[in-house]
Amino acid sequence: MNGIHQSNMQSKTAIITGSGRGIGRETAILLAEHVANVVVCSRTQSEIDSVVKEIENVNNQINVLGLRCDVSISPHVNSLVQSAVDKFGSETIDILVNNAGVAFDKKLLDTSEEEWDQTIETNLKGAFLITKAVLPYMIQRKSGVIVNVNSGAGKTGFSDLSSYCASKFGLAGLAESLALEVESYNIRVMTIFLGQVATRIWQDYDYKYYEKNKNKMLSPQKVAAKIVEMILDIKNYKNGDSVEMYSP
Repeated sequence: MNGIHQSNMQSKTAIITGSGRGIGRETAILLAEHVANVVVCSRTQSEIDSVVKEIENVNNQINVLGLRCDVSISPHVNSLVQSAVDKFGSETIDILVNNAGVAFDKKLLDTSEEEWDQTIETNLKGAFLITKAVLPYMIQRKSGVIVNVNSGAGKTGFSDLSSYCASKFGLAGLAESLALEVESYNIRVMTIFLGQVATRIWQDYDYKYYEKNKNKMLSPQKVAAKIVEMILDIKNYKNGDSVEMYSP
């Protein structure tokens, strides 16, 4: 990859939300080959422990912090970021991957208020909260990278996914606005728009469809590789850029 400055990355800390499984897990494991410190967070402790162990097996020199965190709850988010600062120092946190997400296969009329709130709060509010928590450190250093993991549903509406589409359209707008706000601080805010990915979210959404079509879906490993490329390749991926991956 052209434009990679590996020596500049080796002291950095990366926070990856929703990194207990799927895209987040693979991104955390791959980033561990390039940065000094990785923060794994999820709502499920057993998933966190599994990822931390795998990262340590890949690179026994890595410093890894695994913490439970519901990104929709501000005290959880603030505690996560403070724990990372306490462990690794405020001068190193400059990579954030907003990956945590949920989806409900429901028509709008069948979507409960609780399901709507959970979707918006996880997919959109969560990205807002943790971005707001890490941004002061990036601004102070005038350095940072934020990648928002989005979906084709962030550009096009789909039947039975109204809450998910609303959250992802919102995430796209958040990224575009933030990119303008931070352009003078050498911070890159980027988005990756994805098609169908062979993850548990699709299994839960439509298991029969998943089993029939999983080989035609993007793999979490391939998506993770693109995310890490966006982070590392400062020459070809600029602030405000977006990447689309809709097929393997």
